[in-house]
Amino acid sequence: MTWFGHDLSKVIEQIPIGVAVTLPHGAIEYANPHLRQWLGVSAERVSGANLAQFRSGSDAFPERIVRKMLLTGESWQGETEFKAGTDEIRHALELACPLHDNTGHITHFIHFLQDIGALKLTQVLNKLAFYDNLTGLPNRNLFVDRLSRAMDAAQRNRGGLALLYIDIDHFKRINDTFGHDAGDELLRQLAVRLQKCLRKTDTVARLGGDEFVIILEQIPDTSLAIGTVENLLETCCGDYELRGRSQRVTLSIGISLYPHDAKDMDALLKCADTAMYGAKASGRNGFRLSEPAPKKQYGVA
Repeated sequence: MTWFGHDLSKVIEQIPIGVAVTLPHGAIEYANPHLRQWLGVSAERVSGANLAQFRSGSDAFPERIVRKMLLTGESWQGETEFKAGTDEIRHALELACPLHDNTGHITHFIHFLQDIGALKLTQVLNKLAFYDNLTGLPNRNLFVDRLSRAMDAAQRNRGGLALLYIDIDHFKRINDTFGHDAGDELLRQLAVRLQKCLRKTDTVARLGGDEFVIILEQIPDTSLAIGTVENLLETCCGDYELRGRSQRVTLSIGISLYPHDAKDMDALLKCADTAMYGAKASGRNGFRLSEPAPKKQYGVA
C-alpha cells in the first residue's frame, strides 16, 4: 500500500470498516480484509475488479457524478448498496475521497464503507410499528404519541390545539362499486391531498379503514381550525380517478378543541368522533364543532 505510511497501513488492515482504493475508472487496487469479508469475496476475486461490479444496481448509484466530483478534488458521502457473494444486499454509508501523488495529481480514489444494515433493519421495524403500510401516514401508535406530546406542549405554553376526525362519505359504496383495490387507491390519493393542506407542525394519521385524524397544533381559537377545515374540504372533496373512472368523493369532519372541549386524550378523540357523526347526520360533505365534554357531577343520583 504505497498510498499510506507504514503505521496507517497497519490501521487500515485492522480497522472494522471496509476500505477500497481504486483507480479513477473504478478498478480496485486494494481492498482491506474487512471489506473482503463483508462482500464475501477472496482477495483474488476483488483485485482488479471494478467496484461497480459489487454494487447492487438497485440504488441508482450516481457513478458518473461521483467520479466527476472526486476528479475535481471534492469528496462524496451517501448511502449505498452492495451485493455480497451470497447475493445478499448490504447497506453502507460510503465516503469517497481523492488521493494525490507528490505532484498534487489525483491518481486514486479511496472508499470507506461503514455497514448500516442493523440501522436499516431498525428503520424498517420502526416504519412497520409507527406508519400505515397502505398510505405511509403515521398510524394509531404514532398518532397517540404525537397527540400526547402536543397536548403537553399546549398545557405548558397555555395554548390550544384542534383535533380533526375525518371519515369518507359512502366509502363502503365505493368499495362495492369499484372493488377494494380502488378503495385502497382512494385512501392513498386522499392521504396525499390531506398532507398538502397542512403545516409542517401538523400531523395527519390513518386510524384504520377510511378514518383519518389530524392534529393542528398552536390553534388559539375556533376560527383558525374552521379555516383549515374549510380548506381541507375544498381541496379533498371532489373527483378522484379510480380504475379509469371518475368518482365524486366527499368527507365528513368533526372538530374538537383542547382544552376547551376536553382535557384528556380519550375524551378529546371521542368529542371529535361524535362531532364527525354529527356532520354525517346533518347531510355529510361538511364539518361540525364538538360540544364540550360534560363535567362529572358527584353526589347526584
